[in-house]
Amino acid sequence: MGNAAANPYDEVAYPGHAFAQTHPARLATIAHAHGMTCAPCAGMHVLELGCGHGANLVPMAAQHPTARFVGVDLSARAIDQARRMAAELGLANIAFEHRDIMAVSPDLGRFDYIIVHGVYSWVPEAVRERILAIFGGMLTPRGVAYLSYNALPGGRLRDLARDVMLHATREIADPAARVAAARLALKSAAEASDPDSFHGAALRMRLTQIDGIPDNVLIHDDLNPLARSFALHEVIADARKHGLQFLSEASFPTQFGAVGSPILKALEHIPSDRPVEREQGFDLLTGRLFRETLLCRADIGLNWSVANFTLGDYHLSAAVRPAQDRDDDRPGVEQFEFMKGVKLAVDLPQAKTALRRMGAASPGAIAHDVLVAQALGDAAGEVGPDPAREQARLDEALTVMFRAGLVEIHREPPLLTIVVGERPLASPVARWQARNGEVVTDLRHRAVRLNGGMMRRFLCLLDGSRDEAALLADMNAFVAAARAADADAGELPERVTAAEISAHLREMAGLALLCG
Repeated sequence: MGNAAANPYDEVAYPGHAFAQTHPARLATIAHAHGMTCAPCAGMHVLELGCGHGANLVPMAAQHPTARFVGVDLSARAIDQARRMAAELGLANIAFEHRDIMAVSPDLGRFDYIIVHGVYSWVPEAVRERILAIFGGMLTPRGVAYLSYNALPGGRLRDLARDVMLHATREIADPAARVAAARLALKSAAEASDPDSFHGAALRMRLTQIDGIPDNVLIHDDLNPLARSFALHEVIADARKHGLQFLSEASFPTQFGAVGSPILKALEHIPSDRPVEREQGFDLLTGRLFRETLLCRADIGLNWSVANFTLGDYHLSAAVRPAQDRDDDRPGVEQFEFMKGVKLAVDLPQAKTALRRMGAASPGAIAHDVLVAQALGDAAGEVGPDPAREQARLDEALTVMFRAGLVEIHREPPLLTIVVGERPLASPVARWQARNGEVVTDLRHRAVRLNGGMMRRFLCLLDGSRDEAALLADMNAFVAAARAADADAGELPERVTAAEISAHLREMAGLALLCG
């Protein structure tokens, strides 16, 4: 099982990082919004199949020391890396198993959350069947399973290019040679095809896309002859055989609100209590390429009514700020800019103050009742005399923003701080990662790239033992040593100032890297 011929992931490592959409806190929030109460993060049991070198699972384990985590992967090399990372971080609540998914058995225990990301579409049918059987047999009664896969009908467009590349590489064994031949073949086919034809347009589109795909991703995702795409209804039909049902997509809230009105109108005839049909209709209308489906046990009663949804049970967050460049000068209207580049004109006073509060607290979250009290208090004198009515108006506005994907909800708030303490402490996982590369995991389980050795070194110093004066001294010592060792040190300052240290600390807080 461990040799390269049997396991291409030992021969060519697949890059890994944290995937925010797989975090159990997010899965529990989505489940709760559909009327299901899951295990809290404290004390939960989590299994990841196809865990790679642990970049997704280890940060979860570091954040939740009273929970239990198990990672399984076929690559011996990846499991060795994962174990080394966990050991160097001193994590006693996580174990990594070098196993084939076919060999996963109940001896591992039962789990509140099972994560399978980037596996299902790339393995034989027997392994796909085993994954669903593991969900059915090893999920706790109120557990949630996450399953990602290439989706139909969008996957058919991708397969037009895959056919070209697979044909060109069918007799090439060396990975580097296969990638080179695949890229060349697709380029030649795209350039020779009729640009006005459907086929030619699809090949050209995919050629542009793979220019930005690393070789080690392309070889596993596109040059795996086993890879295939699935319609949602196919996956759910197979899941039902194991006592499972569709819960939601990890892209939450639903993407229906992000598309144009003709698509929404086309789906209106499908009742909300038939979510698989609605989601499948969405895919057929939009050509969806990838799905991240959540499953739970079939005997759980779920709530599909949008009308019953309320924000009262959640913490709210939004990466938002007042817009720098206003293009709406109507009296009483203020424009806000969200991280996604969306601008929103707001005239409701309590909605404006709520957005300011969430922006100031970002990347943290604020409990709904606290946010309401803050927003109404800040807008005192601008709102009506009936607090219940004004709260209802605020909740209506926030719900619209939530459904548009501008405001996030959290059953449990992110475990971080935006307050820079006397001796700041950064995530131990991020500090470990900064010593070994540029990509670190923030405390909202997102991958963050730190550009340059200065910021990486600064993050490593935030171990809770240094105040700002000590950080200043150590950063200047680092700069002096680096300049002495490198004649071409043009990107390094001659000295770091106290003001720059304060600014760097605020940046680390804004990047969700400081522990509470």
